[in-house]
Order: sequence, then structure tokens, then C-alpha cells
Amino acid sequence: MTTRIGRPKQSDKKQDSARSNLITVAKRCFSEQGFDKVSTRKIALSAGVDAAMIRYYFGSKAGLFEATIQETLAPVIKQFQADIDPDTPPNPLLLMQTYYRMIAANPMLPKLMLHVLSQQDNPQVFTILTGVIDNLLKRSEKWIEAFKQQEQINPNLNPAWIRLSFVSLMIFPVLAPKYLQEQLGVELKEDWLLGLANHNQTLLEQGLFSFSSPRNDTKGKQE
Repeated sequence: MTTRIGRPKQSDKKQDSARSNLITVAKRCFSEQGFDKVSTRKIALSAGVDAAMIRYYFGSKAGLFEATIQETLAPVIKQFQADIDPDTPPNPLLLMQTYYRMIAANPMLPKLMLHVLSQQDNPQVFTILTGVIDNLLKRSEKWIEAFKQQEQINPNLNPAWIRLSFVSLMIFPVLAPKYLQEQLGVELKEDWLLGLANHNQTLLEQGLFSFSSPRNDTKGKQE
């Protein structure tokens, strides 16, 4: 993390407010305009602080971006950490609820992440974001392992694909292109997303389809 140099002559309360405002404004500006197209001066002006405060709190614009992503995803990371505690049973529903509440409070975040990951305009920012995502994915591996240790994994499923299925189920609605979101009725609002979390929990517990007879496995069969 960055080191503060030249402490501004402000009260702690004002400093906390300035830092919070910078992150809030940066999140919006980065999402709407992209990292490279927005200046630190514009962010500071919109946040009502001097541009030097960005250097003071974050070291650079890239440092501000990293803090924005880290602090936005903090509730999800914290829930992952709680779930991999050996004394705490993993809770898929609570994890999904935490994630969706974060998205509802930051509906522009998926757009920002998609832009950085797909365009790769700035290698430094790409590295920052993928580093945060890698951290989440590593935690998800431990999360699935916790389920295995508690024998809560369906033995009929491929363990290597369980994490892929869960992550896809949870994040596709918020990362899908706007056209697909509209066609599927996706709303990045807390009530709708929490309803989706409950639906996903039922889906995980009970499955999606009910078959009246065993499936015909024709793999490897010949006429």
C-alpha cells in the first residue's frame, strides 16, 4: 500500500471523508469513462478535494484504482474468509447475498471490470484487477475444499467443475451484455438480486430438472 507523505492539515474526520469521496467518485468515473480517459484532477474536482490528496492517500491514479476495487470487493472477500474458517460451515446463500448486495450498491462495477479485462488498455491496471480476481479465485478453491471436507459435495458431480458451475451461476447475470440482461429480465437492484440468490440456493440444493427415468448415456455406444 502507499505511504502518506506530507500530512494535510485537516481533522481525521475530514480526511476520512475526503478519502471516501475520492473512492466513490473514482468508481463512477472509471466505470463511465475508463481508467485512461479520466484525470486525477477531474476526480479530485468532482470529489471536492485537492488533486494532491490522491497522491497522499493512494500514491497514484493506479493506487486509487486498486483501492477502489479492493474496498468495493471487501465484503465478498471477508465472507469467503469466514466460510473457509474450519469452525464455520460454508454458506453459499450468504456468500451470494453478500456479493449481490455489493453489486446492487455498485451497479457500474461489472462494466468497469469487463472493460479492463477485455480492452487491456493499461497493463498496470489489468495486472491490478487480475491480481484481485486471482485472490478471489484462490479463496473459492479453499471454499470448495471446505465443502469436500464436510462431505457436502454431490459425489455424482465432477469436482473440477463444481467451482466453475457455482461461479458461473453467481456472476453471469451481472456480467452479461446489456442486451442479454434485458432479454432475461436481469435487474441490478438489491431486491431482485437477493431473490436470485434464494433461487440459486434452491437450485443448488434441489437441482434444476426432474427426470422420470434414467438418462440414456449413448457415449461410446455403436449401432
